[in-house]
Amino acid sequence: MDIIILGLLMIQNFTIYEMKKVIEKNFGNISSNSIGSMQAAVKKLLSNNMICFSEYVENSVNKKIYEITNEGKKYFLSSISTPMRYKEKNMELSKFFFMGFASKSRRLDLIEAYIVELQEKLACLEQIKSATESQPDFDEDYLSMLKEKGSEIQTVSDVQEIAYFQCAMLDLSIDKIKFEIDWFENFRKKMNGKS
Repeated sequence: MDIIILGLLMIQNFTIYEMKKVIEKNFGNISSNSIGSMQAAVKKLLSNNMICFSEYVENSVNKKIYEITNEGKKYFLSSISTPMRYKEKNMELSKFFFMGFASKSRRLDLIEAYIVELQEKLACLEQIKSATESQPDFDEDYLSMLKEKGSEIQTVSDVQEIAYFQCAMLDLSIDKIKFEIDWFENFRKKMNGKS
């Protein structure tokens, strides 16, 4: 969660609720989007002087807008400059691991329900991909908007470089879900042949 928050704050300043919306939309398959886990990460980043905030009132509501500090930038850039490690943790798959304990009459339904869940997630990601493909190229107006919101991104080329990897992450997520759908559909066929 720390790297996601710092990465978002590298793009622009956000309130915690704005970050939550971005995380829900873009990171749902790799990170929790609960406000509790976000608040814990923000508290940790604040205590380590990696982010700071300013307060303002909007519609009689006190709000905090967070921004990344120099210490946070150093940590973020150092972290993303180290090789990735494989960590695939989907606690829901523990249900599959122990499915042999479930009633035989329910197992096939459980597998089919998971396939439907995966297909719905795939449709959502493909909709995001379609929206990104139909958007115009990043231009100076977009860059100006980012700068107004506290972004340190300096050129349109910077935005395009960042977007290139973000779109690649979307492609990876789509391909992983497609693989999982295929795998579970084949498994379902094996189950049907077994019964």
